[in-house]
Formats: sequence, C-alpha cells, structure tokens
Amino acid sequence: MLKRNPMTALLGLALGLGGPLPLLAQTDASDSQRVGNIQFGNDLDPTGWEAFALPDPAGMSYLHAGQLRTPTGMLYPYPRQIPDEATLGPGDWTYTWLAQFGYIHTSGDRNDEFFRMYSGWKNGAVLGMLAFSALNRKTGQYVDFRGSRISSQDQYYRLRTGRYGNYHVEAFYRDTPHTLSTTAYPLWNGVGSTDLTLPNGLATGSTPAQVQAVEAVRPRRNLSVTRQSEGVSWEGALTRDWIGYAGVTNENRKGDRDWGGPMYLTYFFVAPGPGGPGTPSIPGTFGGQYDTVRPVDFTTTDVNLGLRNKGGASGWLFNFTMTGSFFRDHKSSLDYAVPFAVSPGSTSAITGGTWSLEPDNNYYNVRLEASHPLKLWLGEFSVSAAYGSMRQNDALRAPLSPMYCPSGQYIGTTGIACANWNTTAALSRQDGDARIDTGLLDLRLDFRPTAKLSWHINLRQRDENNMTRYTMYNPLTGQYGYVPENGAEPIVTGQTQLFQPGSPLYQSNFAQIASIPFSYNDRKTELGGSYRLNRNNTLSASYVFDYQTPHPRERTYVDDQHFRLGWDTKAFGDATLRLSYEYQKRSGGSYNPNPYLAAYSPSMPGYLLPAVGYTAFTVAQMYKYDMSNLEASKLKAILTNPLGTTATFTATLYGNRHRYGADIGRQSFDTTGADASWDWQPTPATSMSVYAGVESSRLKQGNVNDNEALTFSSPGQADMQFGGPFFPYANFWTATDNERDANAGAHFNHIFSPRARLDLNYDYTYSRGLNSYNYASLTALSTVYLPILTATAAGNSFPPNIYRMQTLTANLNFTLTRRLGMRLYGKYEFGNYADWNYAGFGMPADLIVGNRVFTELGPQPHWHAMVVGVFMTVKL
Repeated sequence: MLKRNPMTALLGLALGLGGPLPLLAQTDASDSQRVGNIQFGNDLDPTGWEAFALPDPAGMSYLHAGQLRTPTGMLYPYPRQIPDEATLGPGDWTYTWLAQFGYIHTSGDRNDEFFRMYSGWKNGAVLGMLAFSALNRKTGQYVDFRGSRISSQDQYYRLRTGRYGNYHVEAFYRDTPHTLSTTAYPLWNGVGSTDLTLPNGLATGSTPAQVQAVEAVRPRRNLSVTRQSEGVSWEGALTRDWIGYAGVTNENRKGDRDWGGPMYLTYFFVAPGPGGPGTPSIPGTFGGQYDTVRPVDFTTTDVNLGLRNKGGASGWLFNFTMTGSFFRDHKSSLDYAVPFAVSPGSTSAITGGTWSLEPDNNYYNVRLEASHPLKLWLGEFSVSAAYGSMRQNDALRAPLSPMYCPSGQYIGTTGIACANWNTTAALSRQDGDARIDTGLLDLRLDFRPTAKLSWHINLRQRDENNMTRYTMYNPLTGQYGYVPENGAEPIVTGQTQLFQPGSPLYQSNFAQIASIPFSYNDRKTELGGSYRLNRNNTLSASYVFDYQTPHPRERTYVDDQHFRLGWDTKAFGDATLRLSYEYQKRSGGSYNPNPYLAAYSPSMPGYLLPAVGYTAFTVAQMYKYDMSNLEASKLKAILTNPLGTTATFTATLYGNRHRYGADIGRQSFDTTGADASWDWQPTPATSMSVYAGVESSRLKQGNVNDNEALTFSSPGQADMQFGGPFFPYANFWTATDNERDANAGAHFNHIFSPRARLDLNYDYTYSRGLNSYNYASLTALSTVYLPILTATAAGNSFPPNIYRMQTLTANLNFTLTRRLGMRLYGKYEFGNYADWNYAGFGMPADLIVGNRVFTELGPQPHWHAMVVGVFMTVKL
C-alpha cells in the first residue's frame, strides 16, 4: 500500500527535477484527411499524439495579434509548431522521427478493476512512442507513422500515406483491454472454454454445504475482454469531380466474462442471509441460480465503399455508400454442469445445461444522398434513400444437450424422454432464417427568401420489416413450445412450456409457441425556420409530427408531436446566449395490454381453456413507457462569454421533464444539470482550464404484485383489472431511482523554456444512486419474503450506491541534448465504491448462498494506485 501523500508525490515527480531543453515536437502530416478508425491513444497519451505537439508562437496570423475566436466566442487553439526536419536523400523529401523507450512501475492497489478497467498497466519496459513523418513539399506526398505499446493488450500503430488533394491511404492495428473483474472465483473448471465442468468432489445433487466447501478454496481469476482491431482504408480522386473511398476493418474480442446459467427460482426462502434482513439464504429443496463464466471470441468485419462528387455542370451533388458488417462467433455454445439437483429429491437425468451464444449474422446497407440548388428563394433540394438488411441463418441447436440429457433417460417423473429433445430432429426447422429489412426515404427543401429569413420542410419515412417467423414445434412428439431452461428447470404441472392438442397433460397449458416479429413504420414531417431580428438576435421555431405504426404492439399507432423554440442572442455585450425549449406530446390509439396472444397456445386450435382460466398476462392498466401517453418539456441554455482576449467562460443549464400519464408502469422521469468551464491561454506557452458539472435524475415507476394464492387455483387469476382479485389495490407499490452525478477537473500546461514543458491534470468523478420504494401494504412484497420481513425490516429504500474517483497525472518533458530528451510520467488514482448488491461477499465461501452460485466478490470498496514512468526520447 502507498504511504506518501498523493499531491506531494506528484509534485515531487513533476517539479523536483532540473534541467531545461526543448521537447521534440511533430505535426500530424495528414490532418486534412481522415479515413477509417480515428480514435487512437492509451493512458500515456489519450490523444495519441498531444504530448509531442507544441503550439506555434507565431499564432494563427501575422496580421492579427493573439488568437482568433469562433462566431460563438470560443478561442481557436494555437496551431502546432512545425518541427525541424532533415532532408531524405537527394530529392525534395524531408523527414523527422523519434523513439521513446522507458520503464513503468505500478504500486498500491494495482489489481483493482477500476484502475485496470481500460488500461493494460504492467511493470517493465514499454514503448512510449515510435513516430516517423516524411513530406515532399514539391509534390505534396507524405508518410506518417506512429505507435505506442504499454503492454500486449494495450497498444496501437497507425500508418498514413498519400498525396494532398489526390489520395490518402491508412492502415492501423490497435489493442484495447477491458478488465471486468479482478475478484472472480468461478466454481467451474474450464473457464474460457465452452465446456464448464464441476471440480473434483462435486456432482449434480450436491448440498449447499458441499459446494461451499469447494468454493472456499477456488483460485482467484481476472475476467477481461481484449479488443484487437486492424484495418486499411483508401480515399482518392477518381476524376476531377469524383472521389472514391473504401475501407475494411476487423475487430476481434477475446476473453471471458460473467454469464447467467439456469435461473430457476430456488424458493421459498425462510431466513435472512449474511447480508442481513431482506437477503434470504435458505432455499427450497430443488433448483438453482447460477452465475457462470462464458468465453468471448467474436470477430466483426466492416466493409465500407463510397463514391461522391465535388460538383459538376448539372449542379447535383451525390454521395453513394455501401456498408457491410459481418459478425462471427467462434464459440457457438456453452455447456455447463450444475451442482444442485433439478427436482426435489430427484435423480433426474438433467445434470447440466446448454446455452446457444450469439449467432453469426450479417448487416448490409446501401445509401444514396443527393442535393441540388434551386433558383426559387436561394433554395436547395436534398434527398436521401437507404435500404438495410440484418440477417442470420445459423444452424439451430437441439433443445437439450445429449451430454446432460442422454437418450434412454427421462426428465424426472414427467415422462418426457430425453431422446425426443436432445436432437435437432426435435426442431421445426434446422436454421435460424432470421431477417429484418429497413428502408428510408428523406426529402428536404431549404429556402432563404431574404437575408434574414430561412425556412425548411422535411419529410421522412422509415420502415422496419421483421420477416423472422419461427414456430416452436417438435415433430417427434407433436408438441408445441419448449422445455424450460434447457431442462434445468423442474417440469411440474401448470408450469411446463409445452402445449399439445388432445393431450390431457398439455392441452390447457399456456405456452409460447412462436416468435414475435416486432416491426414498425415511422413517418415524420417537420416544418421549421429562423428569423434574424437584428445583428444580435435570431429566433427559430420548428414543428415535428411523428406518426408511428408499430406491430404487434400495445397500440396500433402512436402520434408524437414536438414543438421547438430557439433564441440566439449577443445582446449581453460580447457574450453569446443560446436558449432552446421543446414541448413534446404523445398520444395514440386504444391501448391493448396483451397484443401478443397469437404467439401463445390459446390462439391454437385444440387449446382447452382450464376451468380457472389462464393466468393474466399483466395488469390491464400497465402502460409500456414507449407506448404510453407522454408530456415532456426540455429547456436548455448555453452561455459563451469571452473574458478579455485570452480567456473564455462557458456554462450550460438544462432540464428535462417527462410525465407518462400512467400509475402502473413508468410514471415520470426528470433530469436537471449544469456545467461550467473556464479556459485561459495568455500565451502559446501557457494554458489552463477548469471545469465542473452536476446532474441529477429521478425515475419513478409503479406496479402491482399479483395475488399468487389464486394462481392455477381460482378463476380470479384471469382478471387483468387493477383492483380486482388478482391485482388488488393492497398489492400496489412504487419505486424511485434517484441519481446524482458530479465531475470536475483542472488542467495546466506550461512551457518553461524551449527546453522544458509541464502538464498537470486533475479529474474528479462522483456518482450516488438511491433506490427507494413505497407500498400500500406488505402484501405488495413477494410471498417469498413475507415470512421473513416486517414493515420495519422492509424499510423504504436500499442503501445508496456510491462511486467516487480522483485522478492526478503529470508529465514533465525536457531535453538533454539536441537529439536526446527525457520524459517523466506519473499518475495517482484513488477512489471509493459501495454497492449494496455485494453485501455479505467477503471471501470465496460467501459466493455460495443457499442454492445460488455467484462468481465474483465485487470491486474493493477503497483503492489507490500509482504509476510512475521514466522515458528517454531520441530524435534522429
């Protein structure tokens, strides 16, 4: 653990060094064209180059002292200084290149998952930067290469070459780590593979005590995923007026992460668990809930082709693009053995389960954009048309695994033979045959009849057609539906997901028998414009009518109206103030709480309604948030105020208010926030900025617990009405999620002399979430918890979740000779984390709670870690 004061350590690192000399600087020779992946960097330099860029003391213009501002008042950054270059051979080429090698050491809580989340820190030698640039000033040709490597999981390399105004080629390779957990203790062997087996000493049917004893000595593992990306792209002039471009990128994701196995409820609970009241632990005698680990081994290949023109005699401008994205999962399924018995006291054949992982799929999109000027009112006509298609046709897997449900055996006492479900012959077809097509047509007219007035009209139609149809039918048994949880859920009367006409066991079961092909059509019309009252004030307004026809959904159509107002003014001196207000009102057709019956067994011939009916799908007054009536208001103000000639103050204030007009479902969602920043650059050698922002949000929703005593036993279970026997008023509850976030920081950069430069940065992040609730009576709680909870124990909220992190970074660059420099780097990070969901998880044995198996203990509540690095920079 670190003992030094963090500020003292950083200031000592940054300021306790002597010796000035200039930092090697280098421009990006190809900033004018960017094709392909443009985000590069790592923790040593998040921008991918900024640590080597020096501002040019000459500023932007020899004709204007100081810096220029944008029309809204922001200062333009100083242009980068052109580095010294050497001639390359006898021709017109010049070049510059540098290499930076060093050593990094980490200390403190260096294995904390937040510290390592997107950084591949390790102790040892690293490549800080390798860069080469060459330019032919006569022909405009250039070559630019740069790369950095913190570790094998955290590195990037990029090559750009081309000729200004003619063509541009780019190639890159990049690794990005993502640490998900550093405190994982998976119960299973084979983590990272597709076959999770139980460790020695455990078998299906083990007791919680036996599983806990094995878990107590399981080794710790890190769970992480690394993204490896590479690509190449080209852009060039084909003729005088036409430009073509093409690119291919490929991304591999490899690693492992938490994954849920069969989650059949291990109820009923009768005693509180190690986390205290409200955290039950003693389960029933069957079932299990499993937090497993799945492998990640994906590849996504994106292909982009395009053609556009710069103008021609006809006046038309065109942009034509073709995009393809191809996803491949190299591990198609996950098999896992389960430690607990599937059925109470049973020696069921089911000893594990199988999950199908993400299927291979393709996405295609073709888009044409065109525009043409109009003589009428200095207008312009533009049109966009696009067609897209998402498809997957992977081979389907058998409903049950022959490994865990072998032929010749039966599922408990149900009479369901494994041989009828552990083969793909149990499927109605062998492939996914899934497809969703989209279409877009966008027409727009813009006019400027006077110097002060402009207006536009926009018509947009977007359609999504889901052509996926799948009926769950087993030709071997004549049954519809599926075996729940791959057979790992007990199949008992009234709970099976199987339907069979004419069968006394299955003819009255409520079961899903088909997929639901969600689709929609969206027609949007917009009319808007702006009017400049005088040189300091401009007003704008627009009206949008959005008509949507989703299907099958709770409403056959939805009307969404938006009315927006804006005011831009410079009436307050040099400051620019932009105000905007939007009012939204949503309504629609009559609300159907259950539009999905066609996908369930009651819609099938031969379905026999039980004497007590089937359980209500949901309460009739439940409104889905995207289908409910809505009144919303949004207000935003942005102030930009120049302070003299060297500083700028900016502030933003905003608030959003949503009311959904429903007691059951989402009721309201409100957000308010503000942020402010001060930027100061008195000279090219000095710059400083300070920022702060706060945001709070409040989401409230309501629901009603069903009366489980009536399920499968009374006609009252079919009553969907709020206040009826199945959804009584006494079972009503509300939940409110309150979030408060804050962030702040300060950044200081100073060039002491042509030989020394210091960069200091401080960043602070804070988040607090509180989930509170209210209820009409204790019957609003699940019957599972009623035996162990009183009103006092139930309370009215969970403990707050809190996340706080502070980071200090420092860079000191100075030169030793004309070609040799040194860089000192330091980063100190500390934070706090509290999440009540991890309460009671202090050691691996705690991860077994009754018949539930968890994988990770969760992040440590407090952490602090430091990284220091020393680098030598060589320029040749």
